[in-house]
Amino acid sequence: MLGMSSLYYFLKALMDPLIFAFCIAAFALFFMRKDKKSRKGKALLVFSFLFLYLSSISPVADMMCYLVEREYLTEERGNYKRLDVVVVLGGGINNKGYAREVMPSNQTAARLLHAVQVFNISGAEYLVCSARGFGNITEAEVMKSVAEGLGVPAQKIKLDNKSDNTKQHAEELNKLFKDKNITIGLVTSAYHMKRSEREFSKYFPNVIPFPSDYLYSSPPLSIMTFIPSSENLYKFSTVFREMIGIAWYKVKG
Repeated sequence: MLGMSSLYYFLKALMDPLIFAFCIAAFALFFMRKDKKSRKGKALLVFSFLFLYLSSISPVADMMCYLVEREYLTEERGNYKRLDVVVVLGGGINNKGYAREVMPSNQTAARLLHAVQVFNISGAEYLVCSARGFGNITEAEVMKSVAEGLGVPAQKIKLDNKSDNTKQHAEELNKLFKDKNITIGLVTSAYHMKRSEREFSKYFPNVIPFPSDYLYSSPPLSIMTFIPSSENLYKFSTVFREMIGIAWYKVKG
């Protein structure tokens, strides 16, 4: 039997458009193996290609992005009132063994750059880098190193290098700070902000969202917007899996 956490990660993996379409196509070929004229097989095969096409075009991918980011699209930028703590959530690292270096992923770099900007302008007391990662060095430590390179004093940086997911990020921050009335500037990707803000607000009533690296865009409709692209496939996949995360957290309460 799969545990609840294992089931969650299995569902997230399955919801990758490529994997999902491949599974549907495999079922189609299974039915058509016994009967090449199988209506069920043909229908599943058409569905798999249609699903993959729709998830790869701008109108559909951007609509999905809008659904999770819309609450933050009109967020007032520059709302850097006095913050006590700025928290930045990790989004992955690139462990390039051949180059003997570990670097933040593009997503983590975008979040961290925005977090350092918020930290500098707001005059916050601490910058918290939150993520565990894998290997000899944690993602939080990689983020700390980059933040120091950007001018944040080492003594101003706190690490949460134990948490693996959004829920644990909030739980670990709750352990780091006894005063629950502090004002927290929360930095993560815009598509991930809704779930993150909800989790952190369980412990701290004063959470101000500072979303970064928006995925949503609204290009004018043209023939080009209906041509599939890997960028749209990435956006659809990222947001669809986030929707699963939001639904899962609601189910778990």
